Amino acid sequence: MIAPPRLRPGDVVRVIAPSGPVPRDGFTAGAAALGARYQLRFDAGLFTREGFLAGPDERRLDELRAAFEDREARAVVMARGGYGLTRLLPFLDADLFTARPIPVVGFSDGTALLAQVARAGMIAIHGPVVTQLPALPSEDHLALFRLLEDPNPGVILRDLDGLVPGRVRGPLLGGNLEVLSRLLGTPYMPDLSGAILFLEDLGERPYRVDRLITHLDAAGVFSAVAGVVLGDFSGCLEPEPTRAGSPTVADVIDDRLGRLAIPVATGAPFGHGARNVALPYGALVELDTRFGTVTALEGAVC
Repeated sequence: MIAPPRLRPGDVVRVIAPSGPVPRDGFTAGAAALGARYQLRFDAGLFTREGFLAGPDERRLDELRAAFEDREARAVVMARGGYGLTRLLPFLDADLFTARPIPVVGFSDGTALLAQVARAGMIAIHGPVVTQLPALPSEDHLALFRLLEDPNPGVILRDLDGLVPGRVRGPLLGGNLEVLSRLLGTPYMPDLSGAILFLEDLGERPYRVDRLITHLDAAGVFSAVAGVVLGDFSGCLEPEPTRAGSPTVADVIDDRLGRLAIPVATGAPFGHGARNVALPYGALVELDTRFGTVTALEGAVC
């Protein structure tokens, strides 16, 4: 995997909205946090709204391409998640990412974009979108800046709970469980052979999480990967009054993944909740459930 060049404070960062509509208030607060370190550049069309999308496919695709083709831009960061990137995947060639490698930051619906960067042989960053930054602690801001600016490897996740014990190495791949599952059976799924698979989700009822995990299992994903790390599953609850006595998402994870013959860790601080620690997507890492850590063995940048 190729690590793109590191950033320095004051570098130009392009902000894009390839998925859902961007709320101005949330964006303004997040842009202030990110803009205090980097020079932000974005198109006025960022705030376009067309139903559940940030404008038509053509607008979002043009904006995405323009960001990567901007010779002054040193990174591309998503404004928010939502939905819409899978509609653009047939029009994204690997050359767009490899012609001039720069870091790409996103998560949630951005899983689809990060997966394509990884398929092109590039390391990306699974990390906060602009609208999420105001709700995160400063340590998560610093974790993002470290991945963007510091090429040195090191521990990226600590204090994990070991569900299945073990110690393994592999490329760190995955993202949002729902979005990743939609890539199965398409040419846009990255090769998960020997990977450390990380997963998170938002608002899926426990039985739906079970169904998604079952889908991955039936497709051979858990036979291919070397280990699994579970992050935040915010709002993954049954509605009242059916919640009483119903399995929780933690019960589902323990039941479905606790039986695997590979190391599995839970409780990682990434996802849609109160924490979203940035992760080097596609980089070689080591998962060690004895110490509850994931350690990057190479930097996200060079």
